[in-house]
Amino acid sequence: MNKIVIIDDSQDLLYVLKFFLTQKGYEVEIATREEELISLFKSFSPDLIIIDIYLHGEDGREICKKLRSHIETKYVCILMFSASAKKLANYKEYGADGYIEKPFGLNEVITKIEATLETCKDYRQLQ
Repeated sequence: MNKIVIIDDSQDLLYVLKFFLTQKGYEVEIATREEELISLFKSFSPDLIIIDIYLHGEDGREICKKLRSHIETKYVCILMFSASAKKLANYKEYGADGYIEKPFGLNEVITKIEATLETCKDYRQLQ
């Protein structure tokens, strides 16, 4: 069973995604800030992090870059999401493996998660 951490400042979105993904067989933890994410990473060890670009006072792209710069988090799969297609266009520059544009359908989320986890499988095996 794959483990996913979702970080967004919308509690409603977090709860919907957590419920839906749990029903689909994923273990899911949620966070609203970077420090919660770091704490969760240590205790939960996710296979995938889904991170919003726009967080209260934080930039998900910069958090993504930080995750890629640390050996403990370097090979974790990362999906970014945002309502701004323009901001998502350069997702690879920040180290993300893919993106989901808001608004999105729940089936689209599953498709992106499965594709990203499959693509990242080789990276995880190198750890």
